[in-house]
Amino acid sequence: MTQTSRTIPLSASEARAVRARLESAGFTFTTAPYAFFQARAPGVTITFYEKGKVLMQGMALKDYVGLITDEDDDQAEGDDDATHASKDDSEPSAPRMVGHSAWADFHPSPPPAAWAGLDETGKGDFFGPLVVVAAVVRRSDLPLLVELGVADSKSLTDRRILEIAKELGAACAHHKVVIGPEKYNEIYERARNLNKMLGWAHARALEGVLEKSPEATWALSDQFSADPRVITTHFGPLAQSITWTQRPKAEADPAVAAASILARAEFVYRMKALSRELGRELPKGAGPPVLAAGRALVAAEGPDALRKVAKLHFKTTQDVAPGWRP
Repeated sequence: MTQTSRTIPLSASEARAVRARLESAGFTFTTAPYAFFQARAPGVTITFYEKGKVLMQGMALKDYVGLITDEDDDQAEGDDDATHASKDDSEPSAPRMVGHSAWADFHPSPPPAAWAGLDETGKGDFFGPLVVVAAVVRRSDLPLLVELGVADSKSLTDRRILEIAKELGAACAHHKVVIGPEKYNEIYERARNLNKMLGWAHARALEGVLEKSPEATWALSDQFSADPRVITTHFGPLAQSITWTQRPKAEADPAVAAASILARAEFVYRMKALSRELGRELPKGAGPPVLAAGRALVAAEGPDALRKVAKLHFKTTQDVAPGWRP
């Protein structure tokens, strides 16, 4: 397989020397976010990031590796999996996800220059809010997403998510819809259907991000309901003016992956705030640590304390407060 992307670790002090070699080779130069420079020649784009990584992209990258590193050209030949599995990539799945072309097969034709991705987190967590985020990615931003390590948030640790989210939030337009536990319980009491709540929140997030980034012409979200009207019923005029699609495993798309990271980061921040407010740790998920924390909370403050921190329709409520009716 012909290699079309490669990341090479270099120190930031080498940027000037690399630029000089590329200038001598006839490259043209532009700026790029978080980069010293971006250089282009027929069949290759080279971005030297401030963090000390060089990203090479294009069918002709093998011809120019010698300008970046001293290794022989033949060492650059190989498939993307071998390259991204190298030790300098702490999150190997992230560059593979964004740089791989499989996700682009699901894009409309002609491919959008900017599109929105939507994802949610918290719906399986007993404690904490439900967070839905819509994020807009421009095709020109893909090298930056590779550099940041953007991937489906479920494949990353919360610590790594918080690191990525700091720069990702500044790099791409996004809109968050956060439904705290009290509001969540109020809405669920009326709707009695999680998908209806998710549909409303996705529509609001999409409308919000399109106000900030109207250049997006297409949107993609993970498929959580077989009936698209769960979302489209709530579309405002901006969402109605673009094409929207849902499909399973949409997190393979860079925009959806970006939304998943920003949503998870917001969830983690909110969980920390709830824990501080309560004066006790609130675990994520719905497993044994959550049961233990819920029982301890009920024992100390009574079952009504769950209203402000937990999703009461979960079976976990009866596990930690048997017989209690919210």
